[in-house]
Amino acid sequence: MSAGRDISVNAAQLNARKSYIEDVAFAPVSEWSYFKIRKEPSLCFYCCTSDDVVDGTFITAHINQVQALCSLPEIAQSQFVVANTCIWRKMSHKNILAQLMVYNRNIHLWFAHQELSIDSFRNFRHSTTLTNIGQFGFQTSFSERELYWHRNEGLLNAIKKAFQPVSPVILPYE
Repeated sequence: MSAGRDISVNAAQLNARKSYIEDVAFAPVSEWSYFKIRKEPSLCFYCCTSDDVVDGTFITAHINQVQALCSLPEIAQSQFVVANTCIWRKMSHKNILAQLMVYNRNIHLWFAHQELSIDSFRNFRHSTTLTNIGQFGFQTSFSERELYWHRNEGLLNAIKKAFQPVSPVILPYE
């Protein structure tokens, strides 16, 4: 998860996210660790791991941070990646999938459901619109709330219901 103050916010919200992950994964979760990707500018993240049998990565961050993480072979070599992020740049979800597939032709990528929003420059953007802080103790996307709703169906089934799969095929409306 991005260590940016707009996503991690504070220690209470970090702890609330950890509890949420444990509830969804039905498994214990490690404490948050801190790490950087040395780029210009360097990107900082909080990371935790669940003690389950699922081989994947769940990322909550801005699109440029998701792209940087997905360039790491360690992430691309897993079975799947879930990106709880906005698709602000057209085709960025397809570009990330292509980047992952360089290392792993069988990887699956899911993106959070997008809502159309208008940024401060009056441009239309696709956004996850993090809201609803009351239910879980941190800002959540629609897809995160859906994931929690379906958690009793198994993590992979819940992901498939709550997030949108990214196909390597480019469709006319994209």
